[in-house]
Amino acid sequence: MKALGYEDLADVSVRRSISSLEQAQVNVSVSKLAELAKALDFDFVALVAICVALSENTAPEKIIERSSNTLAEFSSQGGFVQLRSQLAEGKIKPRSPGKPANAKNITAVTHLRSLGFSQAQISKELGLAKSTVSRYWKLADKRHE
Repeated sequence: MKALGYEDLADVSVRRSISSLEQAQVNVSVSKLAELAKALDFDFVALVAICVALSENTAPEKIIERSSNTLAEFSSQGGFVQLRSQLAEGKIKPRSPGKPANAKNITAVTHLRSLGFSQAQISKELGLAKSTVSRYWKLADKRHE
């Protein structure tokens, strides 16, 4: 729509990305798509909405509406608060490797344990893997030390 040629784009990597995308030779990364939006002076989120809309054969406005609803739900469930808690001075705080513990499940395991349930019973009751219950059980032991 802007009638730009490759030579109008200053960033050589964007030029290569556009050519490859136009010929359906590659998938684009988020960072390359952001560079492309910037080079075209086009809103990044709108560009992503257009891409998703094309892949789902729907209107971009429907994608934006769905995304807006998803963001509202994410926010109401404390998602942004949790994300901000994981940042320090704009950078992600390092955390220990492995899957993060699920606070709700830890609380449930601890509660059932206090009622005298065995690890096997808790696993069955909560539908958790025995290894997960064991990990939370040991975590509770460490907290009481």
